Amino acid sequence: MTINVNNQPQSIVENSSISELLEHLNIVTNGVAIAINNEVVSKEDWTTRFLQKKDQVTIIRATQGG
Repeated sequence: MTINVNNQPQSIVENSSISELLEHLNIVTNGVAIAINNEVVSKEDWTTRFLQKKDQVTIIRATQGG
């Protein structure tokens, strides 16, 4: 199925969780926030929140700066 990740189409297996998506994309989860359809999802829910066709996923990485 196809979802959008940071406005880019991404093909994933149906019934994939957020954790599975991050693993598929090789994204380290430290300092990462996830929103699905503009709703922030708690890190504790990443293994139980399953993605749906055409979901809009936003992955935000924390950066350090001064």
